Amino acid sequence: MLRHLSAFLFLLLGLTGCASSPLPQLSKGATDCEQTLYRFYQNVDSTRDYLLPYHLDPRFPHLAFDRISASFANQLDSHASRTEWLSYVSGLGQQQLTTALALSTNIEPEQQAVLTQCQQALTTVSADSDDFWQAISDAAPMLPTAYQHWKRVLGAYPIASKVAQSRIEQEQDHIRSEFGRSLAYPYHYSEASKILSQPMSQEQIEHMMRSIRRSSSLGWPMFNETQTRQLLNHYTPIVTVETLTQDDLIGALGLDDANTPFVNTQVPMIYRGISYTRFDGDILPQLNYVLWFPARTAKGTFDPYSGALDAINLRLTLDTDGSPLIFDSIHQCGCFHMVYALKPTLQFTQNDDERPIENHLPQPSPSSRLHVSLTGGEHMVNQVSFTDNIPATIRLEANPLATLMTLKTKTGSMMSPFNRHGVITESARGEEWFLWPFGVRSPGAMRQQGQHAIAFIGERHFDEAFMFDGLLERLEDER
Repeated sequence: MLRHLSAFLFLLLGLTGCASSPLPQLSKGATDCEQTLYRFYQNVDSTRDYLLPYHLDPRFPHLAFDRISASFANQLDSHASRTEWLSYVSGLGQQQLTTALALSTNIEPEQQAVLTQCQQALTTVSADSDDFWQAISDAAPMLPTAYQHWKRVLGAYPIASKVAQSRIEQEQDHIRSEFGRSLAYPYHYSEASKILSQPMSQEQIEHMMRSIRRSSSLGWPMFNETQTRQLLNHYTPIVTVETLTQDDLIGALGLDDANTPFVNTQVPMIYRGISYTRFDGDILPQLNYVLWFPARTAKGTFDPYSGALDAINLRLTLDTDGSPLIFDSIHQCGCFHMVYALKPTLQFTQNDDERPIENHLPQPSPSSRLHVSLTGGEHMVNQVSFTDNIPATIRLEANPLATLMTLKTKTGSMMSPFNRHGVITESARGEEWFLWPFGVRSPGAMRQQGQHAIAFIGERHFDEAFMFDGLLERLEDER
């Protein structure tokens, strides 16, 4: 494939400039493509006002990495495991390139074709390149932290964290005290496809999980598009929102005439996608459902936690048989992490870092649906249950989470609502002026997937591969 690309490479000369490049990690014949992609991303990095969706290691410009894939880099000891892992990170690389091309200007279709073909060709070459696998083994891709450590140094973090500990616990107690209260003017939402479709049986889900795991040398249940859609449809939640003002209406994230992000409540929308975690030696799928609101309503004249835009990520982690195991949620600022253990064999562990709000729920029956209630104004989780008898009255359209990265402007071009740090600038909160010593960038502001620091004391990311191993343990092996 590479020899067919050489005729196109001159088209990229205007893009690449004369920047230095990393040492080639692949075969000599792949060098041109490697340089082409590397220089394209260099140009993107020097001009962008957004953050790419995944981590880019400059040694491997055809690939991209998230925290789950980086956690396997030192465990690829067979051809099958390498093939499986490479397929995943190459898929991220394709998404990365698609996003970068959509947000770039003045790139002709021929140039886009060259970059796409190079990405595919380099993946093919990588599979059998000893140099590539040696480079991965010697220095695994490392994702940057979402914390700014220099702020912790300047803010006397050791002292600040001791002062904050009791305040955090008080806030969590206040949130717990609101659990279960009756909500005024509740609106019930659910995804249109769930309302209109027949649910899968537990036997069908178990068969799907067994079949996928058998075909994976890593035990990694990677789903195709049809399976992904089936699982997301099957487990999509009913969401009840206390609706006091326009700020409490669910909508679609878009751009107004000034290219400012806003939530269009005329289009009720749920954004969804699958991620993965590692828990108790297994790789488990996580179903993410994200809802956006126009704002978090101010409680008074000065409310440092209020501001434009608000969103919440509802995440359901499935066990190896496809049954619900853990439910957790955060607001899109990374705040208010709540974790619900859904099986009696799960127990919360103890450590000195900041703990999420922890709860147990009875193990749900195969026919019951996840139901989450949110308060008005703050959109705080008020109740979580599994139920068979709450009808949804408002239908939500569904979109992939990835569509949040590239929104269409009024002129038809594409733009990311997130800035270079993965934060929506317009959603900044006043709380950042007194929470900065904890190292979280713009506390309270909405941010893109993969950029969620979810603890002020200690460090924890919402997408950490082993996050639940630090919070929960199985009392016995029930599988």
